Amino acid sequence: ELCEYVRDGSKTFKPVIADRSQIHPDIIALLQDCWAANPEIRPSIRRVRLNTENYLKVKGSLVDQMMRMMEQYANNLEKLVQERTGMLEDANKRADKLLNQLLPSYVANELKLGRSVAPKTFKSASVMFSDIVGFTTLCSGSSPLEVVTMLNTVYTGFDDLINKHEAYKVETIGDAYMVASGIPQEIGVRHLMHLSDVALEIMAFLKNYEIPHMKPQKIRIRIGVHTGTVAAGVVGLTTPRYCLFGDTVTNGLPERIQISEAFKEALQKHYPEFRVKPRGKGKGIHPIQGKGECFTYWLCGKVGQEDEQPYAPSPELLSQVQAISAGGPLLNAESPISITVG
Repeated sequence: ELCEYVRDGSKTFKPVIADRSQIHPDIIALLQDCWAANPEIRPSIRRVRLNTENYLKVKGSLVDQMMRMMEQYANNLEKLVQERTGMLEDANKRADKLLNQLLPSYVANELKLGRSVAPKTFKSASVMFSDIVGFTTLCSGSSPLEVVTMLNTVYTGFDDLINKHEAYKVETIGDAYMVASGIPQEIGVRHLMHLSDVALEIMAFLKNYEIPHMKPQKIRIRIGVHTGTVAAGVVGLTTPRYCLFGDTVTNGLPERIQISEAFKEALQKHYPEFRVKPRGKGKGIHPIQGKGECFTYWLCGKVGQEDEQPYAPSPELLSQVQAISAGGPLLNAESPISITVG
């Protein structure tokens, strides 16, 4: 059919450009000039090449153009690889941050390398355990969202206090909050001072905290602190957990910090500025669940501070409590981990 059109010669036959949107307008004009019926109007081959190079912004031979295209492709590929590498590094950083919140740093690093973490005994460490007084009654009068919001705000404040000291949040299960110092890094006897400060600051924090959905009601907690030998290790393969095994202090009273005799003696020996007094009448003998009668004491504060206000919170902490109590945005509290305490 095409040959018949050419042989007939009655009409000039020209190609048809179906989709002009994909072609440069100047290229289309150049093609139409090349198809002109009058040979005098048609551009020369040299002019076609120069115009094409100008329109397409390319110079050189076909091989040169291919090399430039390959170079451009390589540059784009390198940029894409850099972007993907950056995304992978960000994902790894987020995963490392989450893992370090769930496990101590050195434990997380060993597990990432595929190594097993051997159990370790810490001869001198301190453990603090706290719980909310009347938590069950409090939950019965609150919605699940209100309970979660309350615990998030309280534990966020606790986490900020702990981050200022050489202490490690071991676990949070419901209203129970457990902190250790001297674990997993040994710090001599400084764990006595750090946990004492943490306990006093937590009490001061709660004196200025109001339950968001039950204002002006406040939260009352009891705290127990003990010192001694603690064994720690990673338990589990699918979901590894950093577990502590040792004695803790129980049977405390609301808004009081109970310490064991061992903790009291070590604290007064190394940090005499902390004030303690026997619990109850006499020399502080009190029945402890699972331990019988033991000598226990109250941690009252520091020298020069009143019992009613054991530890003055910082202005930053006060402003944070006011923002939380006013229903402000929650901070990102560390994720809790499960733990076994014997």
